[in-house]
Amino acid sequence: MDRDEAPTPPAQPAQPAPAAPPPGRPWYQHFETVGSVMAIVVGLAALYMSWDQGRVMREEIAASVWPALQLDGFVTRDGEHLLLGMRIQNAGVGPALVQGMTLHHEGMPLADLAAVAAAMPAGAEERAVQLVSGRILAAGDSVDPFIFELPGNKDADAIELMNALGEHWEATVCYCSSLGDCWQAGLAGAMPMPVEHCPTTSGQF
Repeated sequence: MDRDEAPTPPAQPAQPAPAAPPPGRPWYQHFETVGSVMAIVVGLAALYMSWDQGRVMREEIAASVWPALQLDGFVTRDGEHLLLGMRIQNAGVGPALVQGMTLHHEGMPLADLAAVAAAMPAGAEERAVQLVSGRILAAGDSVDPFIFELPGNKDADAIELMNALGEHWEATVCYCSSLGDCWQAGLAGAMPMPVEHCPTTSGQF
């Protein structure tokens, strides 16, 4: 035997294969996880129901104080005279805070009552004036911003005169509810249109 040959190391015993982990439970048998998921679902459902109930309540409150202003020009007979004017009536169910009214005659804005008088038919005289801006109209109330008296005769037709004047006049009024919602309304036949807010100078009258 060769003395220089190294001794052969003893063979190492084979390591046993690791045991397979026991099979885990399916997710629906982890009661803690299921409980957490269900709690999240219930919480989201409760949050949605609370938000929806709040939305419905806000809509009901807004509907209960909804104002609806209507503008109408009128011509009526008073003895030997004809009365010409403008009327604003609240046909809604809540008070309206009137921010102002704007008038146009043949497309030109009328800055004041003197300009309105100048646009009236010849011979018209001022009979009554009421301020509009800042006025609070309760449901069913009305206000006549101005009334002019026009000399006439028994043959003058108020309806024909009203139709003739209506072709040349335009009017708008801006108003808000007690909740701060605002609208702009025109002459009869035009639905009030919601606006974000009334301009600071929303009308001259």
